[in-house]
Amino acid sequence: MKCMKPRTKDKAQSRLTRWMMAMTVAAMTAVSALSVMGSMSVQAEETLPLPQRDGRVALYVMDQPGLDLSDDAAQHMDQLNYAFALLEGGKATGSHWRSAEEVRRYLNRHPHITGVMAVGGWGAEGFSDACATEEGRKTLADSILRLMDRYGFTGVDIDWEYPGSSAAGIKSREEDVENWYELLTLLRQGLDQRETETGREYILSVALGAGEAQLNAVDGSRLDKLVDQAVVMAYDLTGFDRLTGHHAGLYPDKNIKNSGAYAVRRITDSGLSSEKVLLGIPAYGRMWRQVLGGGNGLNVHAGTAGNRILRYDELQKLELQDYRRFYDEKAQAAWWYDGENFVSGEDSLSVKAKCDWLRDNGLQGAAVWAAHQDPEGTLLAEISAALTDHFGAGETGGLPEEANTAEND
Repeated sequence: MKCMKPRTKDKAQSRLTRWMMAMTVAAMTAVSALSVMGSMSVQAEETLPLPQRDGRVALYVMDQPGLDLSDDAAQHMDQLNYAFALLEGGKATGSHWRSAEEVRRYLNRHPHITGVMAVGGWGAEGFSDACATEEGRKTLADSILRLMDRYGFTGVDIDWEYPGSSAAGIKSREEDVENWYELLTLLRQGLDQRETETGREYILSVALGAGEAQLNAVDGSRLDKLVDQAVVMAYDLTGFDRLTGHHAGLYPDKNIKNSGAYAVRRITDSGLSSEKVLLGIPAYGRMWRQVLGGGNGLNVHAGTAGNRILRYDELQKLELQDYRRFYDEKAQAAWWYDGENFVSGEDSLSVKAKCDWLRDNGLQGAAVWAAHQDPEGTLLAEISAALTDHFGAGETGGLPEEANTAEND
């Protein structure tokens, strides 16, 4: 029998030292491998082919604390409009922003997305006063461009709602529309100068109302020389009185001619190139309550205006709550009715119809208002898929002169 030599303290320590060294090398190797794999993963993520869409997709993102932007949603958009910079003392300010750095990091992670700074919004005061003089317009334009540069955006979206109107409770003047064009001219010059200096492309966008008064104020041929984009806000077309209706119908119905197609036709007929138009698509619906009288609830007087807002994900769950879904083939609009509450909004069919239509009519794409109303990114993904479908558009036709409300069961 072989006699085992007793293990001395030195030998034991030596073996322990060799074991620790081996484990350290193994750990370092594993970390190095993981680092390489992680780098490959990031590189693969950045180089994965993006969907080849027949249209641009812009998403408005409202500033809010704790903003959590989905990386999975990045593949479904080409542009992020950060809303809103406001006006203070005749200058643009972002001092109220709580998520600007998160947006900056998101855009850095997804360099294919163009970051645009939206200025103004519904009820934003200050445009009329700031633009009333040549000096004021220059001060405002310079402040907008400086703020854009400071946060790394490469575009500006002017949301003056609306020049010459006090509908949003803001100050207005008769000369607002002319001053609006002058402000856009200064911004165009500033952005063109930056393009020359940096070699990067910069976007100038405007948000346009789809109501009759706003459409009458727009000279499309003049606007065409200034902007790269015009977002036609084809929503909230109804909802401010007690008569139910489509708040974002694509086509006019027999009672209300305002619609997405009508608004776009008016603007392009006045000279704005269709390839500069983004059709606004809402990620929310409007509810009228105390709707009685039977039928399907459409074009019926209610006890309230359509002032309750439902997110896109909430709309898609209504049929689980005893609502019946209806669809207007002529207006290409969906609604839900439970015998008392009427809800107008989008569903996958109306979204597909709008995407087919904007593609058929040569529009630049779609703009979604807004990310916080589509928390699961479902609407954004549906728009992206509809614009990626190359197997023929639906039979939504061109820009109609008239359209009637379909019969609905």
